[in-house]
Amino acid sequence: MSTLYSRGNAIVPFTPSASQEDMEGYLVDLAGDTATVSSSASIPAKGVILEGQDVTGISSIGILGGIAAPVRLRAGGTIAKGAEVQQNNDGTVITDAGNGNARLIVGVALEAAVAGQLFDAVTHTPIARS
Repeated sequence: MSTLYSRGNAIVPFTPSASQEDMEGYLVDLAGDTATVSSSASIPAKGVILEGQDVTGISSIGILGGIAAPVRLRAGGTIAKGAEVQQNNDGTVITDAGNGNARLIVGVALEAAVAGQLFDAVTHTPIARS
C-alpha cells in the first residue's frame, strides 16, 4: 500500500457553530475549523455530523465523498429503502424529487425511514441534478 494513503475514512474534528448534541445525521457546511448545520437545499453540503457536541466540544464530521462505510442520515420526510436522497433546507435529507427539479443528491437509503429518524445510507459527494 502506498505511504500516501493516510486514513481509511475522511472523519475530521470541527468546532460546532451552535450545539450539535443530538444532531447526528444532519448535513453540515464547513468554514475554517467550524461546522454549521446546512440551511440550503442548493448549496452542496460538505459533511455529516457523526458525533455532535456542544459549542465547548468538538464534533466528528464525516466528509461527503470520503466515507467508505454507510452512515446514518437524518430523514426530513418519508424515505423508501433504495431511494436516492437529496439535501433538504434544514440539514436533513429527503427522497429524490426526480427529474424537472433542481436538487443535490447525496446518497442512497439502505433502509426506510420517516421524518426525524436516523437511517443507514451510502453517501457520496453531492451531485447536482435538474
